[in-house]
Amino acid sequence: MTAPQPGRRRGFPMGLVLRVNAVVALIVGVVLLAATWSSLFEHLSKFRPVPWVYAQIGGAAFVGLAWMLWRVRKQVEAQEIVTQGAAIVNLVTFVCISVWLFSNDRGIPSSGSLGSWAFDLTAVVLLVLGVLEARVFWRRDG
Repeated sequence: MTAPQPGRRRGFPMGLVLRVNAVVALIVGVVLLAATWSSLFEHLSKFRPVPWVYAQIGGAAFVGLAWMLWRVRKQVEAQEIVTQGAAIVNLVTFVCISVWLFSNDRGIPSSGSLGSWAFDLTAVVLLVLGVLEARVFWRRDG
């Protein structure tokens, strides 16, 4: 059994985490941008964001985040700050989805429906990515 080498990081490579997060952010962004597409949201258990403009603004923000996450892999000097921002976005979004799902809001998809599963899966994926990215807050290169 060998001891870990000093200076070598364990865990998932941050470049891979950032790429996966970019793809997830792009998917979430495109779905939110499609807020006016009624047939898509009928498949999500008749959940439909109202007013649409807020969902579309959020979608645009997620598309922008996806672009930054995809591009930052090649720019090491900006990687830490973008990763910290992505961790904050992912964890805050997880909290918002969780609070919304456990509330009694009338817009929540029924339990066991495709919409419910989509929101649950999105929340868990964002939590995992946020935790993996939050490692940069405690990383000490000294």
